[in-house]
Amino acid sequence: MIHLIDSLRSVVGSGSVLAELDELLVYECDGLPQHKHRPRAVVFPSTTEETSEVMRLLALAGVPFTPRGAGTGLSGGALALNKGVVIEMARMRRVLKVDEANRTAVVQTGVVNLHVSRAVAHLGLHYVPDPSSQPTCTIGGNIAENAGGIHCLKYGTTTDHVLGVRVVLAGGEVVDLGGAGTEQPGYDLLGVFIGSEGTFGIATEATLRLVPIPPAVRTLLAEFPEVNDASHAVSAIIAAGVMPAALEMMDREIIRAVEASVFAAGLPLDAGAALLIELDGTEAGIDEEAEHVKSICMQYGANDCRLARDENERKKLWAARKGAFGAIGRISPDSMIQDAVVPRSRLPEVLDSAYRIASKYQLRIANVFHAGDGNLHPLICFDSRFPEEVQRVKEAGRELMETCVRAGGSITGEHGVGFDKRELLPLIFSEADMDTMLRVRAAFDPTGLCNPGKIIPMLRGCGEARAVQVTQAAAQEAGDLLGPRAPRPQGSADSIWADMEGDHLSARNGGKAPGRRPTFNPDSAASQLSEIVGKSNISTSPLLSVFPSALAVAPGSIEEVCEVMKLASSEGWAVVPAGAMTSLDAGEPLQQANVIVSTQKLNRIIEHEPADLVAVAEAGVTLKDFNEALRQKGQWLPLDPPDDGRATIGGVVATGQGGAQQFGYGAPRRHVIGMKVVLADGSLIKVGGRVVKNVAGYDLCKLFTGSYGTLGVIVEVNFKLRPLPFETSTTMACGPREDLLAGARRVINSRLFPVAIELLSPRLAYEAEWSEGRDHLLLIRFAGSLNAVIEQTKATGELLKEQDGGKPGALVPEDTIIWNTLAALPLRFRQDLVWRVGLRPKDVGSFLARLDRVPQGEQLSESMWQAGVGDGRIRVVNRLQPADNETEAFHNQLVERIEELKDTAQSLGGALIIEHAPAEIKARANAWGTCGSSTGLMQRVKQQLDPDGILSPGRF
Repeated sequence: MIHLIDSLRSVVGSGSVLAELDELLVYECDGLPQHKHRPRAVVFPSTTEETSEVMRLLALAGVPFTPRGAGTGLSGGALALNKGVVIEMARMRRVLKVDEANRTAVVQTGVVNLHVSRAVAHLGLHYVPDPSSQPTCTIGGNIAENAGGIHCLKYGTTTDHVLGVRVVLAGGEVVDLGGAGTEQPGYDLLGVFIGSEGTFGIATEATLRLVPIPPAVRTLLAEFPEVNDASHAVSAIIAAGVMPAALEMMDREIIRAVEASVFAAGLPLDAGAALLIELDGTEAGIDEEAEHVKSICMQYGANDCRLARDENERKKLWAARKGAFGAIGRISPDSMIQDAVVPRSRLPEVLDSAYRIASKYQLRIANVFHAGDGNLHPLICFDSRFPEEVQRVKEAGRELMETCVRAGGSITGEHGVGFDKRELLPLIFSEADMDTMLRVRAAFDPTGLCNPGKIIPMLRGCGEARAVQVTQAAAQEAGDLLGPRAPRPQGSADSIWADMEGDHLSARNGGKAPGRRPTFNPDSAASQLSEIVGKSNISTSPLLSVFPSALAVAPGSIEEVCEVMKLASSEGWAVVPAGAMTSLDAGEPLQQANVIVSTQKLNRIIEHEPADLVAVAEAGVTLKDFNEALRQKGQWLPLDPPDDGRATIGGVVATGQGGAQQFGYGAPRRHVIGMKVVLADGSLIKVGGRVVKNVAGYDLCKLFTGSYGTLGVIVEVNFKLRPLPFETSTTMACGPREDLLAGARRVINSRLFPVAIELLSPRLAYEAEWSEGRDHLLLIRFAGSLNAVIEQTKATGELLKEQDGGKPGALVPEDTIIWNTLAALPLRFRQDLVWRVGLRPKDVGSFLARLDRVPQGEQLSESMWQAGVGDGRIRVVNRLQPADNETEAFHNQLVERIEELKDTAQSLGGALIIEHAPAEIKARANAWGTCGSSTGLMQRVKQQLDPDGILSPGRF
């Protein structure tokens, strides 16, 4: 309607709305020109406030909208289907803030990816994700697609480098997801938002993680006679324990296209394939690693393998790789680029199949791809002037995707599903899986107006009504520019809730709506449960102080977990999922707990493929046993959560907690690539997959990780692994807190790469039997090649000596026991008060000073703490004596102190979370603090996945 156009212009200005047909032509497609849909209008907001008002007006009019960045996407994700409006973010291109001390940048999402690194290069920092479209693609587009790039093999994709986003939801509501790198309570809504392809809302600002530019880089070019030889070399390099920063492959067709273009870099025209391999780190050890990689390539049939002669040649080689997609025009008038992922170990057979499929359909195919993570980019060459040829391309493309899926892969690794591949999503996800995705989508966008028609196809049967799509009638509307008000999408909140009530409530509650739970009868429940798991697997749990007493059930299979949950759902029992049962008291006191479902008997390691750096295990496998099995093949899962040897991998994932070494390796969310989850109604779903790179559907792995058993029972987990480091060593230094903090910061800022840098209070160091309890203790760990560890450890000792008060002690080469002891310490004090704080790293010192300063007159015991100097993570123990439990005044004093420190943490942009505490203290103190502006969204997610509230009720 003309009225709506005028309203939009009043918000953003008359020059910031395009509505004429010739103006809209350029917005009818993205970087994949095979699909074209012209929008009714294009709006260019320049602030979050303008974006919010635009989306509010569109929601009031019932008009669907599609966010768009630079339009470089390759999935049709930025197309405005059904005559919707494009909200173009390219004018929001300011770098708002650079925080050198915390290594973060806050930017508007229209900022071009490469411009971020340019803005911080003078600080010796850069933004890692580097897709081939890096010079033009925007941060917002990267967030929407969870973009990868050449260097994501070692450093991860966009989701690992975005710390927080400001998001405008469909009705104009503005929410902040994540933070400034600090731990925030609640679900990982940031993680599930990244990669949602504009169907959840529009990100207007982002806080990005910056990392130091590596001081040493080596780039190798390996020439192979055949693609098959190069493929085997890729698997061998990874299996040998080498973690390249990048590992790329180009086949003969791509090499010839590139060398005939402006990107020519002297690639060998007679080679069947070429590998580009980049190693980075410190100067010490990198040349030995390069020689190791060269020897592997030669062993697997390379004609030659050499280092780039200088920085100029290195840049030309990478420009050739990144320009390959554009260069394909040298050999074909049109091309269809595919994006799929397969396990590295299956690369030879899948590539062989790709060439065979091309031959079958009489098509020419060229391959250039991220070989290190198995992310294929076959380019099918054709001439779009011939319809029959276009049809053969489509058929060949689908057969390629089916081949990749059969090999254990995914239909997309970084380009997204969008419009182009939505009909292929059922190749890897069941209707139940996609239904769960739609429920999460409805929590973010109950109107169904956010980029409708993307990612998930129209489901069949009872799920069809839940698909978030605009009706066909809306797509055919004619009339004024924006037409009459669009009908409400079928995926609206009302229809989804109606579906849930109609389809599920009768099964769950005997036809009754949710309400007061029936009285739990332990004897009757035990009798019913014994028919599923057997009497020997049921016991009364003393670990929860509830009445009637909760039953602990230990199913022996995933199928039994499903049956237990179906029974609990139908009876209205409150269920608490558990692993080692060390975190049953996490969060707020449970409102009710009838059945504890223990996964400890689900203890099989299902699969481990060293060449793929992937392992799959049931949730009850202990982290200790899991790593012992992986160690036999030279690999490990680098997580060190609170663990005394009992922690299960399901429990680790459910709590989402890491430890000291997450500074170097990341938290559990970074390592989980797939899982199986039993939902509240007993249905089994799969999320993610078994490949290290996968953007098909929504990343629900992030949502379930850290959800503390409130959204489902995690029964199986797929992990991305790391090679075991060839060497580790820990430096221990004693001294005053401020001196050690200053020394630690010198190490961090000196372009060294510790995997952990932990400061301990005197009392905690004494409890660990590492000191006499008079001084603070600093632990700094390095891991990697022998020479790299030796040189970095030596440099650390020199840096600490320069700092007054720093007294480096003896090095500890065999240091595993140190870090295992540190991980076990928190569980030693579970009967006391244990809490943690997440802060920006530069705020650690001021908070610790506040923590150590006990107000005069307070009779509080000395706090024991450990602090991650590099990542702002602090864990604190306040010892409680038996007499304290009888002193209400003491509890009040302690709670008052905790609330004061919680306010301090929040004022610094962080959060304080109580992990363990006596009931008397939990009754007085909020365990989580506030979830901020995302509280309502978090509640909607919970309602969608557990509408009857039977999973760990009251925990959040």
